[in-house]
Amino acid sequence: MYKLISLTMGNYRSFCAPQTLSLDGRGGHSVTAVFGPNAGGKSNIAKALAALVNSVRRSSDPNFRLPYEPFLLKAGMDQEPTSLGVAFTLDGRRYEYSVSFTAERVTYEVLREQSSKNSRMNLVFERTSKGLNPYAKQYGFSKRLLERTRPDTLVITKGREDNNEYSNIVFGLLDHITTVAPSSNAPTPLFVEMLKNNAGLRTKTLELLKRCDFSIRDIKFTDVALPEDFFDQLPVQLPAEVKRAMVERGSTAFTTVHAVRDKEQTVVGSRDLDFWSQESMGTQKFFEVAVPIIDALENDKTIFIDEFGTYIHPTLVHAIISLFGESDSKAAYMILTTHGTNMLRELSRDEIVLVEKNHAEESLITPLRDLGVRDGEAFEKRYLAGLYGGIPIIED
Repeated sequence: MYKLISLTMGNYRSFCAPQTLSLDGRGGHSVTAVFGPNAGGKSNIAKALAALVNSVRRSSDPNFRLPYEPFLLKAGMDQEPTSLGVAFTLDGRRYEYSVSFTAERVTYEVLREQSSKNSRMNLVFERTSKGLNPYAKQYGFSKRLLERTRPDTLVITKGREDNNEYSNIVFGLLDHITTVAPSSNAPTPLFVEMLKNNAGLRTKTLELLKRCDFSIRDIKFTDVALPEDFFDQLPVQLPAEVKRAMVERGSTAFTTVHAVRDKEQTVVGSRDLDFWSQESMGTQKFFEVAVPIIDALENDKTIFIDEFGTYIHPTLVHAIISLFGESDSKAAYMILTTHGTNMLRELSRDEIVLVEKNHAEESLITPLRDLGVRDGEAFEKRYLAGLYGGIPIIED
């Protein structure tokens, strides 16, 4: 069973000095809620996690580019590496993986594993400009493997090709992480594919919809061909092979089923509504976050939701958070960024983190407990009063 323990990022976007987001809310709702002003750096935490996951998965791909986005508001930082790292446990044993890189090459990479005898962290491999450490070979990270690894490729990714035990452990963690960002313009959003291909997930989603007082009675999917003028409307020209693949795959029509009633309010039938044109923005947003959340609860995953609560009523936000408090799972975990201060009324001190920029525009992460805050305080009232920081400063 995997548990993500922390995420660290340095010289990445608005983060200059290394900052660590520790996930310490496992004693309550299994939630860490990140609050802060607009442009404070909250979304950059989600971007950092997504960048690390994508790098580990894809760094050996021919067209891969390292996600080098250094802090640009301090002289010389655009010449320094970005660093990203995670700590996690697997069946109670702790692992720590981190990587540093520029736009052209990986400058440092390390994996540590907790000793089976004590809490000491033992080195599995360490990659520097001089190569791998001498004992990395006994864990399957040999000099020959490094020679097959491009300068811009992670050793942990290349080891996966050899079915390396430790590479498989890190890749296993990736399968237990889901990041949900505000809707993109993708033809078929992630949650539609998840619902379409998983009958059990559809059932659980319908149960949650009923619990949250939606009027949706069922959901349906129909494979449809792309419109004839679809490619003409795109802003870029796609290669012929990509067009063929998209035509063969087609698109998915997603409809919701509602009851039809007569004048006496008796149900006399049902009607299908197009999800995208006839359902509200709030319903669409609810699906966007609820479906991957249910998947996380069912499969012991960590889910990171950026801008949680946007377009969703506070009562529904409460219902979603309570799912993690009710879950029998010890591993399912939710990280969220939000402006919804009403949520502060139901979270404990250890579940709240603040992110804000200092005078040099560097994003800093501060757990609420580090401010000497006690459980039982009126978190929302004191936060809005500016006693904790992490709110916009508006000049009169």
